[in-house]
Amino acid sequence: MKAPSLVAAGAAALVVATSLLVPSLLRSPLPLLPCLPAVTAPSGAGYEPSGLAALADAAVYYATTPTVPQQTRDEISLALAVLRRRAPVRLLVFGLGHDSTLWHALNPGGVTVFLEEDPEWYRAVRSASPFLRAHLVSYRTRLDQADLLFDTYRRVPSCVPGAGADDEPVVRGNAACPLALHDLPAEVYEHEWDVLMLDAPKGYFASAPGRMAAIWTAAALARARRGEGDTDVFLHDVDRKVEKMYAEEFLCDRFRVGGAGLLWHFSIPPVSRRENRTTAGGGATSFC
Repeated sequence: MKAPSLVAAGAAALVVATSLLVPSLLRSPLPLLPCLPAVTAPSGAGYEPSGLAALADAAVYYATTPTVPQQTRDEISLALAVLRRRAPVRLLVFGLGHDSTLWHALNPGGVTVFLEEDPEWYRAVRSASPFLRAHLVSYRTRLDQADLLFDTYRRVPSCVPGAGADDEPVVRGNAACPLALHDLPAEVYEHEWDVLMLDAPKGYFASAPGRMAAIWTAAALARARRGEGDTDVFLHDVDRKVEKMYAEEFLCDRFRVGGAGLLWHFSIPPVSRRENRTTAGGGATSFC
């Protein structure tokens, strides 16, 4: 069982979130977003959009369970500030976890989608929370390949800017680039994402997928954005070598706008709105 202090911290995070979000929800209705196709859960239920009921359910859940979110109150508050400012948003979360109900509830009126690589964990979370919109996905990388991929990715034309028809690396169908998550569910590519939370896949043992491909893919999606605003990207566990190394290479220090604990926050503008582009080795344009 978790320590009581952790339970209190988890409950406190929800209380703070609820107190900040509920008044704004009651003042004005949230605009409707385009409908997305239903995703069938193991229990047979489908996706349900979040609202006041989801927020209330999440508050009760975290206040009465010893299970707490993976992130700290300060880390959650960092992302919550963005969600409050931009809501409702399209939120793409890499990973299912004890905080999935939280992220679903903190995006009222928006669309929150989760990507999980562990089949057993996916079934467990979806069975307990069938209202979550989640997909089971696979990764081609291993954590013990991180250094090799980092040192060699520039040699693969489809991994670097300047290779595609729009001079930008594409994600969908880009099987040639080992860092591209090229075969995710179609809705990932068919919609632009306002906020991405990178808290998966696993990256703490040699055979784990690591977050190399998730970070590259997030950077590529953000660069290609055509809608208004920048893409807010949150990366957790930046105390680890791989997360930090890949974040600096692809998400870029100059786009890092904040951080709390082990969470970094990047606000990445699309290439179409960048005033300068740095030329990297081999004539290609770097991600930063």
